[in-house]
Amino acid sequence: MISLMRVAVLVVAGLMLAAAGEPQTVETPISNPQALAPFFEAQAGDGPLRILHIGDSHIARDTFSGDLRSLLGDERGAGGRGMLPPGTVYAFFQARGVELDMSEGWEIFRARDEEASGPFGVMSARVTARAGTSPWIALSGIEPAAERLLIGYMRHPDGGVVQVRVDAALHAIPTNRAAGPAFAALAIPEGTQIIRLAAAGDGDVTLTSLVLEADRDGVTLSNAGWPGATAEIMARWDDTVLRTELGRLEPHLIIVGYGTNEGFDDALDLAAYEAVLRDQLLRLKRFAPGAALLLTGGPDGTRLPLYADTESREPDEWACAQLSDDERAEYQSLLEAKSTGLLRWHAPPQFDALLALQKRVAVDAGAAHWDWRAAMGGACSIHDWRLAEPQWAKPDHVHLTAEGYAASAAVLRKALNGAFVAWDTVR
Repeated sequence: MISLMRVAVLVVAGLMLAAAGEPQTVETPISNPQALAPFFEAQAGDGPLRILHIGDSHIARDTFSGDLRSLLGDERGAGGRGMLPPGTVYAFFQARGVELDMSEGWEIFRARDEEASGPFGVMSARVTARAGTSPWIALSGIEPAAERLLIGYMRHPDGGVVQVRVDAALHAIPTNRAAGPAFAALAIPEGTQIIRLAAAGDGDVTLTSLVLEADRDGVTLSNAGWPGATAEIMARWDDTVLRTELGRLEPHLIIVGYGTNEGFDDALDLAAYEAVLRDQLLRLKRFAPGAALLLTGGPDGTRLPLYADTESREPDEWACAQLSDDERAEYQSLLEAKSTGLLRWHAPPQFDALLALQKRVAVDAGAAHWDWRAAMGGACSIHDWRLAEPQWAKPDHVHLTAEGYAASAAVLRKALNGAFVAWDTVR
């Protein structure tokens, strides 16, 4: 039997949701918009528009980036699907515009695993089939259609062969060449239903990425996110692989979307992180000189202390409020003492400083910056999004629902449009 107190709690929760109303976004202009000139030049022309979106889990699952791809494609037309990882290299992988399947037998090396050695590219993973094995990777349901598949692989004097079956046609790509990264290009005939790659030969085969290209003009947006990643993962990307990949993708815009995992790391050394972020932004500019850079920062995020009693009180019933300066200074001590004053949703103590740092470094490095958190409504907006109807945030108060990511993509697209109109007016 449900207790009267429990019934009262459920009624209060229902009233809170009912009173919350519809979620909102806030128009947030782009800082340092002149840094987007290379992207705007391409946008003003009639040719293809190529974007690379890198970041953490918000980008990895192709929700925020997928919605942005759709919005841009609706305006300009769709190009190719762009770059993909070499298989389902992390749990719960998903991508729009293609079905990617992978057999057992591949050894997966992940840049987030500190013990894993490189080389890594922007997909932050590579897969290897050992000599004598023949695991496969399959692509199907490609939408929009592509004219070409690029296979990113590592050459090695003792390398094996990549066998690629495009419907009924069979191709062989030997990898036993002088060591280094390379791309092999294969035509995809119209109407192709499935592409299957398999390892063969008497040597190892290592893949770093797959790319679906189209010859038509339109928008190609490649998303390269990794769950749990921070901007420091970029430091693990190999120079030669990165230069090869960016040289082939030729992005007009690189969107950098880290911030959540850094902001939730209470032990983060902000000075050391700043040095890494600055170095990696300059590295991207060096290896992709024709691309504009845009940092989006992380979205709003909050936490409840682990000692909060969420059994007798639903998580959504707790209030949300920023930490005071004193609470920030004494945060760890307050946690250890299980302070009742912290029993509310709040941003981690370094979150504000981390987001401010990202904006400052972006502008210093000649990049543009868009404040995703501000576009949500600022501090505690993710709590408002969680209580709203429909709900735009998930229960963890870190990730968004599909509707939340779609709204975020729409408000970013509006900010890009506003910056483009201003640029186009005075150019």
